[in-house]
Amino acid sequence: MEDEEKINSERSTKRFKSKTMKNNSFIAPINYLDDGCLMHVFSFLSPIPDRYNTALVCHRWNYLACHPRLWLRVDQSVKDLSEPGVFPDLKTAVSVARPGDTILIAAGGSHPVSNIQIKKQLCLVGGGELPDETTLICSRGSDRRYL
Repeated sequence: MEDEEKINSERSTKRFKSKTMKNNSFIAPINYLDDGCLMHVFSFLSPIPDRYNTALVCHRWNYLACHPRLWLRVDQSVKDLSEPGVFPDLKTAVSVARPGDTILIAAGGSHPVSNIQIKKQLCLVGGGELPDETTLICSRGSDRRYL
């Protein structure tokens, strides 16, 4: 009887290993989620630093954490505006954004903004490594903001 239990235990262990091991490495249960579900989970993370750090985990997570559905981009240099989530100016991006969305503003150049009111919770992230690489120029000169 003990031998039968031992054999069943070994079979159970082998089944578990075959489902959770790939090339002798452990596959975390979260990776069994499909891309849409995992991206939905990532949408609840704050863009900086959580979503950014998530993108460093592996190639798949990088692709999903940086997917255009999770980030709206303002980039004046993009010629093909048919790309999803890319807008020529901040006003257009804000009007399309849903509460909780993140808008990434491209570094370089100035982004003039006038008559814009943001009445929903958004996260604006300026591109570039230095604080003054992204500049918003407001209609009143004293309201200049660096992102």
